[in-house]
Amino acid sequence: MPRNRWVQYNEKVWLDFDASQVPPEWHRWLHHITDKTPTEEPPVDHKWIMKHSENVSLYSGEKYVPYSTTRPKVTAWQPGQKKQDD
Repeated sequence: MPRNRWVQYNEKVWLDFDASQVPPEWHRWLHHITDKTPTEEPPVDHKWIMKHSENVSLYSGEKYVPYSTTRPKVTAWQPGQKKQDD
């Protein structure tokens, strides 16, 4: 019996797929940690387990971009400005 297991992503995802789209219970089955799929043996639902969500850093509108709280050490040169003499 072959030991290969793979994911068939939804058609709407097409080539924008990521491993974080696979829920943890299916990850266990894909990596041969368990032989029973989550549909055959549902995982135990503890109240301390977080709900699965995919990594959205691929999408420009949803990614987290931190801001700097420090002043830059070097300022960029702006063309067309004259040098200020003191």
